[in-house]
Amino acid sequence: MAASLTACSVIVAASLIGPALVRGHADRRQRVIPPLLALAMGVLIGDALIHLLPHAWREFGGPQTVTLCAAGFLLFGGISRWLSQRHENEGRRLASLSIGGDALHNLADGALIALAFAASPQLGLVTTLAVLAHELPQELGDYAILLQSGLSPRKALLANLASASTIFIGASSGLLLGHVIEGFVALLTPIIAGSFLYLAGFILLPALRQHVVRHGDFARSRLLPLALGVSTMGALALTESWLD
Repeated sequence: MAASLTACSVIVAASLIGPALVRGHADRRQRVIPPLLALAMGVLIGDALIHLLPHAWREFGGPQTVTLCAAGFLLFGGISRWLSQRHENEGRRLASLSIGGDALHNLADGALIALAFAASPQLGLVTTLAVLAHELPQELGDYAILLQSGLSPRKALLANLASASTIFIGASSGLLLGHVIEGFVALLTPIIAGSFLYLAGFILLPALRQHVVRHGDFARSRLLPLALGVSTMGALALTESWLD
């Protein structure tokens, strides 16, 4: 139990990477937000298409994976529409969906870490390192999303910590319920993938387009971070397949 909770604490600490790297005056933060939003898009798309969906495909097969992915996509689309009908501003909608998607992902990660440590300390350590490798670029992007939504750096940090902390709920569930929860976590995987695809295509892309691209800067500030996010997730998925 102690090992699982310690591992989860390390993962939560990864949410501090955003404030550590995105520092300085407001005008500097505004300059770095567009490339970080592009990075976040790449991470979400890469995580969904290269990591989460292939796992789900092996577990459930094609039709059920596609159905569950579509369910996650439509669920977040419905939440987004509901927030719009409540006349929530764009920033609040962006923050709510980002926090919700990250919280769901961390919930599943916590259960996976607890189940891995229950099997063996070695498997627990490998699982923790794999989750941490995914979390570092994702948390950096999440922090940029929250800044883009209009939150102050302090509020963005607290919101990121809150969503990251759901990993403890997942770990506690894994420790208490054991392999009973394993099937539920597997079901969450394609649903999370669908939510990530919605966030990338219908929330982050419009937010990114609000920022004016300086002449000759499109490749450096948009395409390169996007490709970096996708390729990072691809490299991590390839590493995981070698470890398996």
